[in-house]
Amino acid sequence: MLLIGFRMSFLPVVQACTILLPLIAFARGGLPGLRNRSEARAPEAGVLRIGLMHVIASITMMFVMHDAYKYANGWLSKREPAYLHDSGAHLAAIWAPALEPSDATDPRFRDLIANGREFKIQDPTLRNAQHFGEGFLIDRWRKIEKKRRTRDRIARETAMNALCRRPLQIAGLALKTYMGYWGLASIQSYAREDLGYGELTDEQIKMLIEKFRFTTVKLLPAQPFSLLQQYFLRSWPYYFIVVVSPLTCALATWVSRQRAFVFLLFIHASILLVVITALSPQASVRYLQPVSVLTLLSIAVCIDWIARAKPVAVQSAS
Repeated sequence: MLLIGFRMSFLPVVQACTILLPLIAFARGGLPGLRNRSEARAPEAGVLRIGLMHVIASITMMFVMHDAYKYANGWLSKREPAYLHDSGAHLAAIWAPALEPSDATDPRFRDLIANGREFKIQDPTLRNAQHFGEGFLIDRWRKIEKKRRTRDRIARETAMNALCRRPLQIAGLALKTYMGYWGLASIQSYAREDLGYGELTDEQIKMLIEKFRFTTVKLLPAQPFSLLQQYFLRSWPYYFIVVVSPLTCALATWVSRQRAFVFLLFIHASILLVVITALSPQASVRYLQPVSVLTLLSIAVCIDWIARAKPVAVQSAS
């Protein structure tokens, strides 16, 4: 149940670890035995069989736990079991500039995409609006197809068709999002938006009180920033380090004595960076928070390597 609070950006990381962790364990424990058969505790075939069983057990556990996650999510939201119940609309919106009428699996959605100039479907800066804005792609599609599950399925199929047919164009959209993290004005603007902007309606204020027992004001920017919010806004120089975390993790892998484990940092940082750029319409710094932890760990590995190298340098000088 705790995983539901961590959003779905961690799903690819969990799936990668499902296979990588048993393989790393086998590489550290099984391969040495195979290389030195006189000291091996089990025959070669037996060691390989154990390694394969660990991989199979890990994959089986992943499917069992993930199915349980989907059922729990469906039970809490009083809907059908699923990771997310709006994934199709999300994908269609963030990849909207890459959609073509031929990608659509429904003639009504095909006509909607064909008339995309009416709501600027080719503009990559309006991808968030394509999802949530009135008069844009998803809002228009919602008015055409009333059944939520059918609407989301068609949007997801259309988005996946675009991914299969034009992966480079979608990679270009991900690159645009990534480059947004290098713009100081953009990350500061999105950071302020993450803290709340605009004016809440009476219905939204009532919902916050009834469901979360949280009382707020209508105009969010009128509230003073807390200490943590001020830190969130002023720590922008550190974000430029986080966005190159795969390079930092790669360096840590090269200098570390435990390369197999540090290699996991590199895999995790790379996957998360791809997720927050390919599956996000804008450079939102709050998506960098899980990558930040990996960045700090990789920096710690590099500092440990420097600390270990200093005594050697001192001894050589003496």
